[in-house]
Amino acid sequence: LFTKTVLKSEESEDPQYNALKLVEVIIINHRGKVDNMLHMFMGLALDKLAQSVQTVELRAVALLVVVAGIWYNPTLAMVVLQRYKLPQCGDQGVTEQFFNQLFSDTEVFMGIHDKKVAVLSLCELIMHPTAPKPFEHLADKLIPFFVSLLTNLRVAYQLRREEEAGEQESGEEDEDEDGDEELESDDDEWDDEGEEYVSKLDDFDASDVNGMFDLDHLECFDTILDDDDTAPCEFAAFKKLLEFLSQSKDGHEILLKCVDDKMRQDISGLIEYADKEAARRQSEQIECQGGYNFTNSFTVPTQFNFG
Repeated sequence: LFTKTVLKSEESEDPQYNALKLVEVIIINHRGKVDNMLHMFMGLALDKLAQSVQTVELRAVALLVVVAGIWYNPTLAMVVLQRYKLPQCGDQGVTEQFFNQLFSDTEVFMGIHDKKVAVLSLCELIMHPTAPKPFEHLADKLIPFFVSLLTNLRVAYQLRREEEAGEQESGEEDEDEDGDEELESDDDEWDDEGEEYVSKLDDFDASDVNGMFDLDHLECFDTILDDDDTAPCEFAAFKKLLEFLSQSKDGHEILLKCVDDKMRQDISGLIEYADKEAARRQSEQIECQGGYNFTNSFTVPTQFNFG
């Protein structure tokens, strides 16, 4: 209700952005638990998209709320899109209009999270056994949409790993330098993150709309799709999608419409990357479990007969 009030008010775009971001987090983290509220959540985002949105960030998060709704429940989300009416559309829903905007606004998804949610959601919709597939007039944009997002994700993941490796190396050097220093007792250690959190609570004003939806407060909210250890891999999902499309007549026609030699080369690279990611995840899982587990099927006899 408070989020709805913010979005319906004349507040600046910052609190509106953060309110929609909070809605997206709720949708993703409570899959299967907010069915009766999904139409309201998606409606708030669609209302914002129907208005004259001033910033790329606000348009991106509004799109992402609807996309998250599709991941949450493809069938229910498509019903919401079909029933949402705009004066200029008459009795028609906004389904085709929404997907046309989504495929045209690929560049507004800036971060890893946004791109990943978009890929997983569309894969979920297309492979869902009962959800409508509103891509008859947009088939030529579908595969390029995936390829663009996933190609950018490959670069983003590589940059993140390089940054994490650099931070780890720097941390090890700092640890070596501090190794000879006297350690303070556990009771005297102060948790910097805890201190910062307490400070935010002290400064927080519940009556302040901008404070309620300040971005710093929302950065601590991760979704279940942001956990690299448990979340589905978007590259594996895309590979599975290609296999799904190639096995049906309509899907095969979609591939033929938008896949040229350059696109085919890009897709091959993404499939190869998906296989490498699957191997890396499996290796990390084995490592976390303590390495390979070799079972000894040979039973040592308790008695020996030398004849």
